[in-house]
Amino acid sequence: MKLLPLALGGAALGLSVAAVLVVPGSGATASTESASVVDRPHPVASKYLKQKPQWVECGDVELRTYCAKITVPRDWANQHAGHDLQIAVSKVAPPKGKPTRVVFGNPGGPGGAGLGMAPYLASQAPLAKDHLAVGFDPRGTGGSSNVSCDGAPGYTMDARDRDPATRDLISEASEMTQTYCEQQSRGLLPYITTAQTVQDMDLIRRLLGFDTIDYVGYSGGTWLGAYYQTYFPAHVGRFVLDSNTDFTRGWLDTFVSQPQAFERRFREDFAPWAAKYDDQLHLGSSPGAVIRLYERLRRSLKERPATEEFLDGAVNVRYDENTLDLMVTGDMYSKRDFHSLAADLLFLHDLSETQAKGGPRAAQRQVDALSKARQQQLVERAGRSPVGLRTLGEDDAEDATFTAVTCNDSVWPQGREYGEQLAARLGPHFPLVGWTMTENPCFYWDRPNLTMPTPTGKGLPTTLMVQSVHDPATSYSLAAAAHSRYAGSRLLTVTGEGDHGVYGGVNRCADRIVNTFLTTGVAPAKDVSCAGEGIPAPEAVEPDFDETEGAPLRKIAGFTQAVSGYLP
Repeated sequence: MKLLPLALGGAALGLSVAAVLVVPGSGATASTESASVVDRPHPVASKYLKQKPQWVECGDVELRTYCAKITVPRDWANQHAGHDLQIAVSKVAPPKGKPTRVVFGNPGGPGGAGLGMAPYLASQAPLAKDHLAVGFDPRGTGGSSNVSCDGAPGYTMDARDRDPATRDLISEASEMTQTYCEQQSRGLLPYITTAQTVQDMDLIRRLLGFDTIDYVGYSGGTWLGAYYQTYFPAHVGRFVLDSNTDFTRGWLDTFVSQPQAFERRFREDFAPWAAKYDDQLHLGSSPGAVIRLYERLRRSLKERPATEEFLDGAVNVRYDENTLDLMVTGDMYSKRDFHSLAADLLFLHDLSETQAKGGPRAAQRQVDALSKARQQQLVERAGRSPVGLRTLGEDDAEDATFTAVTCNDSVWPQGREYGEQLAARLGPHFPLVGWTMTENPCFYWDRPNLTMPTPTGKGLPTTLMVQSVHDPATSYSLAAAAHSRYAGSRLLTVTGEGDHGVYGGVNRCADRIVNTFLTTGVAPAKDVSCAGEGIPAPEAVEPDFDETEGAPLRKIAGFTQAVSGYLP
């Protein structure tokens, strides 16, 4: 796992003041430090406005996508200091005629590469007619100037293990992370913030020649969208915030909500569904039986991890309790992954039993008996990271950007005490994620002197917020809280649904409302709900693991892969 009311123009300068910060849960009464209040956009130096992006075709011709890199200052408050950065941008124009509007997109993370947002938004038929669709890789990630935390210690220990030595290792790993990130990121780390990124976005807008932008942001992209609205209210068009953080509070609030939300998704959605189809899935005939199978499997893999060779020895995969937990949490994001998870749990259950009875060689023979296609699926799924509010994944730049943004943007309690208190409180009730509350570098992070304004929504056009009630990564409570404090917002609730990322194929009712808003500007007169369409039954054969199909965020990742790598 893997979250700001000023009607200001673009010519004001940032201010410097002394701020008193009271850090909750830290044991300290207060600390006084100088904070840079970045509450307004900076005027743009002419050299950035005069640049002419060189657009090149990226991806297959049928995607109609063109990409370019634009130059931005490393620090928008010091534009003449040098050290400029490159931001990768993508666009797709309507097939006929000149676009009358522009729609930006962000897939969240924060830190998710977003070049695929342009072809993805253009694939939504109602938008394709009049909108120029735009995606970009935010600073720090993808084809833009990267940050890195390469070499930083990972969390290979079991977060449920309350032994003092294990807790010390988790604390040490968290504390060491920033040192590695700083060493690898060549001074860029303090400038990977939302305050900098929204100014990159607005420069893209100006270079494309539009006065206002429409916007679709998922997950961490709701945070980015709300801050763009706050910094550039005069340039806000139709904004859709889907699967919401509480962007009216700090990142800590969003992360603290995850244990209950993931546990609810697992116990109230996946387990009953698996039990309903026990004759096909063989995980247990009741929700409780499914949960107990997971817990037994977790204990078994902790006692006897299974390291297997796949694809004739080309790839080794180690299955332990952490691998299992990442597989389960990663597949909670979309109901379309439930059958894949069920198949993987059954495979691991049988593999673990085989190893317990016959030893590692017997387990390896079981893997060797699988088809090459199934082995490839298992390898890909073992290495796949969750989408949206990610923690550990296979892309160093995305993970480093995720860490930098969440740790830099808002105040966190400092030291190990607060995280351990959270784990002790949440872990027993929500064990799937609750014990991992200690595994966060932000509790040890030396933030840049940065204070950003709190988003309020005042003076803005209507913002359409979209949320499923059982979203695991961004709890419904976050959307409800942000909605209650965000003036002029409308909340579209999808009941009987838990997917993270709704717009674009999860719910036809929700898609109609969002498309009407984006194409006509007509928002619901009041909060509205759509009924969920249910969890599909398991397929009669082994599930299809095609990453180009399924959930919106998965589709966007597929588009991003298809159009990335064409720029120097």
